Amino acid sequence: MPPKKIFLSVKNLSHAYHTKNGETQALHDINFDLFPGEFAAIVGPSGCGKSTLLDLVAGFIPVQTGSLVYPSSERPPAIGYMLQKDHLLEYRTIYKNIILGLEIQHQLTAENIAYVRSLMEQYDIADFADAHPHELSGGMRQRAALIRTLAGHPSFLLLDEPFSALDYQTRLDVSSDIVNIIREQKVTALLVTHDLSEAISIADRIIILGKRPGSIRSIVTIDFETKHRPSPQKARLHPKFQKYFDQIWKELKSDESIS
Repeated sequence: MPPKKIFLSVKNLSHAYHTKNGETQALHDINFDLFPGEFAAIVGPSGCGKSTLLDLVAGFIPVQTGSLVYPSSERPPAIGYMLQKDHLLEYRTIYKNIILGLEIQHQLTAENIAYVRSLMEQYDIADFADAHPHELSGGMRQRAALIRTLAGHPSFLLLDEPFSALDYQTRLDVSSDIVNIIREQKVTALLVTHDLSEAISIADRIIILGKRPGSIRSIVTIDFETKHRPSPQKARLHPKFQKYFDQIWKELKSDESIS
């Protein structure tokens, strides 16, 4: 078989924060590839640099050491970034919130408006177009936030714990909905999460970072050996789910024993 096409290649990426009190090394020698349409997750202990890595990929902070290369493109792709909070503006309706980014970027074309409305119809939020954020559940708000992110046609989606503010049941339902939307749109995605169960049930591969300065301890490919990827809920019931959980948990705990 021919080698897989690479979407993003992260090479020898390191990062340190500098303050008047000195230097704090956040990441050390990060290397991995992402493939088109892949959904990857980053897990690791608190403070290991997961969000820093996401911010570097997003271009929010400049690369100090190493590189981020998109081998199949002359320029970086359009990137969408989904945060822990939906940041919907209460004084705007749901529809007005969703098109906010298009307004700011002067891209409120007839084609983009039609695309937004089709997404709202497809993902059951069209009936709430004239509602305000406080009238929607947390799950519906996150769905609106995702459609706002997708409105700009990103080919690369970065997610920084987008389900962490939701209660457990809502989190399961919303994560399933949002993952289905992302896969249907064929977007490459990189998720940061503290929740191992969430990562295993969602991701194609899991990148495990060790304690600060974060470096890659291992990368685990998730394969439930089914014709079609099971939903996040069904994945949690699969016989291989516990095996993956134990494998990743052991990797994370073994890091604690390294002095």
